[in-house]
Amino acid sequence: MMPSIQNIKSYFISGVQFILLGVVITGCDDITEIPDISDKEVLLIAPADGTTVRGNAVTFTWQPVEDAESYILQVATPGFPNASQVVIDHTIERDTSDNSLATSYSKEMLPNTYEWRVKAVNSGYETPFSTNAFTLTESDGFSENTVILNAPEDNQVTNEAEITLSWSAITEATGYRIQILDDSESVVQEEETAETSLEVTFEEGGFTWQVRAEKDAESTLYSSREILVDLTVPNTPALTAPADDSATGDTEITFSWNRENVPGSAEYDRISVYSDESLETLVTEEDVNTKTFTATLEEGTYYWNVQSFDRAGNEGGVSSTFSFTIN
Repeated sequence: MMPSIQNIKSYFISGVQFILLGVVITGCDDITEIPDISDKEVLLIAPADGTTVRGNAVTFTWQPVEDAESYILQVATPGFPNASQVVIDHTIERDTSDNSLATSYSKEMLPNTYEWRVKAVNSGYETPFSTNAFTLTESDGFSENTVILNAPEDNQVTNEAEITLSWSAITEATGYRIQILDDSESVVQEEETAETSLEVTFEEGGFTWQVRAEKDAESTLYSSREILVDLTVPNTPALTAPADDSATGDTEITFSWNRENVPGSAEYDRISVYSDESLETLVTEEDVNTKTFTATLEEGTYYWNVQSFDRAGNEGGVSSTFSFTIN
């Protein structure tokens, strides 16, 4: 049966017709439809329309849109569509470490009148822009400023213990106070510096790092981010099926193995199946989260092993290699 093609959109640009398909065709029996988000709306949270923001920076926030793969944030002065300057044109992509998609963005900005807008995008569709206007004015005092954190990114997952924390300078600040908090929100380290960066050696675990600017007896609120430090490699998998040197008449093979997870970042396994004992001719390879994998293979002898990884970048040892034959 021939697959049907739906959600066809046609565009004309400079006399050339472009066709956008809302369906990805991977075979007659395997059609993946891209969710249509074009009728959804991005609900903006802050700055609310018509508000006045005081300080040196603005944090833009909005509600998540289901099936979005990214967001496009734009900020213009004095506004759209007749902008004299677009001061922010930023695409927010999914975090590859945990597949999360942020719904906020902070930026230092000069006092002025602005409009900001956001739209959600996936590989086939996009929502309309949602737009709010706001005015940014200078703060009444030093304490109303906001420290903008630069690196590492929020919810960073890493296998490095030595990390350089950095942030943007605050005018008139005489110094900065940095605190490291553990999972119980206890301060495990506190430092003061006149610089806008600090190298910290973390222990393993989840932490909050936060920075505030200080001027004499005045200080800003803390700006904070989360970080997960994972220094432990995953355990080596133990293969269970198909058994080593086994034979079967089935061409659909279900591979399985055992491995105890270790605390830290999310772990996954990479199974590799070869058609030669020297492990040079790869038949199939897949990253899986379930410690099992099913593949349809032709008759012959195969060799397979599994290696484990985690989202922090740690690599476990490669398992022993098993062989089996399909008759």
